[in-house]
Amino acid sequence: MTLAFKRRSLLAATFAAATLPAGAAQAASDTLTFIEGSDFDTLDPAISRTRSAEILMTLMFQRLVRWKDTSLSGIEGDLAASWSTSADGLRWTFRLKPGVRFHDGSAVDAEAVKFNFDRLRDPRLGSPNRSLFTVITDIQVADAETITLTSGAPVAGMLEILCESSASISSPAAVQRFGRNYGRNPVGSGPYKFEEWTPGERSVLAGASPSARFRRIIYRPVPEAEARVIELESGNADIATSIPPEATARVRANPRLKLVVIPSSFQVFFELNHKRPPFDNPRLCRAINHAIDQQAIVDRILGGFGSVPDAPVAPGVQSYQAQAPYRFDPDFAKREFAAAFPGGFNETLVMWTCSGRYLKDQQVAEAVQGYLNAIGLKTEFRVWEWASYQQTLYRRQQGGTGFGSSAAHMWVLGTSIPTADWRLSRRLVTGQSANLGGYSNPRIDALLNGARTELDPDRRMEAYHEANRILWAEEPPNLFLYNQKQIIATQRGIDNFDAFAFEVPLLNEVTKA
Repeated sequence: MTLAFKRRSLLAATFAAATLPAGAAQAASDTLTFIEGSDFDTLDPAISRTRSAEILMTLMFQRLVRWKDTSLSGIEGDLAASWSTSADGLRWTFRLKPGVRFHDGSAVDAEAVKFNFDRLRDPRLGSPNRSLFTVITDIQVADAETITLTSGAPVAGMLEILCESSASISSPAAVQRFGRNYGRNPVGSGPYKFEEWTPGERSVLAGASPSARFRRIIYRPVPEAEARVIELESGNADIATSIPPEATARVRANPRLKLVVIPSSFQVFFELNHKRPPFDNPRLCRAINHAIDQQAIVDRILGGFGSVPDAPVAPGVQSYQAQAPYRFDPDFAKREFAAAFPGGFNETLVMWTCSGRYLKDQQVAEAVQGYLNAIGLKTEFRVWEWASYQQTLYRRQQGGTGFGSSAAHMWVLGTSIPTADWRLSRRLVTGQSANLGGYSNPRIDALLNGARTELDPDRRMEAYHEANRILWAEEPPNLFLYNQKQIIATQRGIDNFDAFAFEVPLLNEVTKA
């Protein structure tokens, strides 16, 4: 069954385009309005798992360190002025920049950093990012500007971990003040501070430092792709992401708009439920990947703004190594299912998808349903709004029987994480909190856990390449769909726009004429 979506955004945008004079709705030059397809459920970095929230968190918060640029050419200090590592690789000591304050006026000192990492590692918080930080076994504060993180074994990617948005440093006073409501009242030390959030409508950030280029940044979720284009055409938005492929010619033809296409490390897939038939059988996880014509999806649905997967991670990810794509062979897939279930697999496959989160996500999922029906499987389809989808997928069921996703056989997800360790380990190592599908392979566990502590970069990459080979050729965890490109449109006066391959734009670098 398909969940009907509200069409308020589309109607409002259409009305605005029809009734306002050209340019009348254009935001003031000191305000930047950014729209995309999905909202989020929290702005607490410790528990957020959505890229849409990360876009705002990058503006509101600082971390100890950050990536130098969108090509990930190196790592530089953010809150940290300098750092050093012990000879055995177990201790990382950071010196903080003096005089930094949170937006509530409290000090960004070593105790505040310790508070945040202790909170992340506390199982009572239930952070989906906790496993990334449990490599830190001890935290010592020497003085207000000096903190040392200790691990039980060398961690090759420690600085990469500290670049994650989940490593953002929140005000301890605000966390303690707001408690469970902190995700709706976030306080950081970045160039912008939180001003308001009306879920499903808009979020507003206000400039909080001389480095803020705008007085306000407005973020609005607009799930319908056509509505995002209309918002741009009517002047109601400065930047819109996930422009539908069929609208790109229209954007290019508009003298007031610009089209920006940026490579993406995003790969979109149906994650398979390995805890129940038929996907508790690795043979059928391989077979279903042959039931889908991925090239047709890229050509006919994505309009060429994507590529057929040839590895379990997309190009631009640290461990990417191309392999032979799955051939489209529905007869082979049908035979494999018949061999596993001679009487036919009579259970209805429950398929879940979000809408507006990934490029043409619902349309692709509907096409996949048709391919699965064509090999004789019975399917049931459900479409979700993104925030509800996330909450349901990760909601633990009563009695400890798993997550909300256990009610489905497969669900659409995507990931753009560029670092090999977190990209693979968080969803594929046995028992990880984000491993919703229950994937478990001792060889994968050994390879990924070993790579995490391997300081030799060549040997570390060999482990990731072998893991990728197994995940692609032998025991795939997912039904791989496509690698997407970022299709973005802006007003002609927007300059200096750039975005990471993991689809977080650098909004504070943007200028507006």
